[in-house]
Amino acid sequence: MKKSLKILIFLSSLFFLIIVFFSSFYLVEKNSKLNINDSLKNVNLISHQGLDIKNLKLNDFPILMFFGFTHCPEVCPTTLNKLENIISDVNTNNKKIKIIFVTLDPERDTVQNLNDYLQQFDELVIGLTGKIDEIRKFAKKWNIYWEKIYYDNNDYNINHTASVFMINEKGNFIGTIAWGENMESSRLKIKNLIKN
Repeated sequence: MKKSLKILIFLSSLFFLIIVFFSSFYLVEKNSKLNINDSLKNVNLISHQGLDIKNLKLNDFPILMFFGFTHCPEVCPTTLNKLENIISDVNTNNKKIKIIFVTLDPERDTVQNLNDYLQQFDELVIGLTGKIDEIRKFAKKWNIYWEKIYYDNNDYNINHTASVFMINEKGNFIGTIAWGENMESSRLKIKNLIKN
């Protein structure tokens, strides 16, 4: 192979790698700038207490956000309990923190039903519901997958993304806690979220 052809192949490969690197960097930067306040600006959601989301103060404290539904048999109540227990354990300075539970089942999770469901949890949990189109719009910004699985004509379950989104005091997404992630890892992540 001629020397000039080798140099051309090398330069072409180098150019390709540079393009891939900068494209990857751009995508990471774009997605890492996900902000809860920005993603809530153009959606109409209501809290479990009937408040418009725009009237909720979601600044100046960390947030753990989770998407689910009140008829969930295991993942949702287990996740909410786990988050509450960890916060109770690691939040030794009683720093203000919130858990946001966004329903993916607004047909059944009305304001009243969501409020009734959340009575079993601490006051730090805020439930959000709304029209299905508004839920879809908000969930899409956070790359949430979900689908209804019908058991019969009247009953269904929902398969859904079960990650917890960690959001810092400025409203910026900083990481996730995966469903089934071990307790020590989850504790450390929440402790660092509260501490920062």
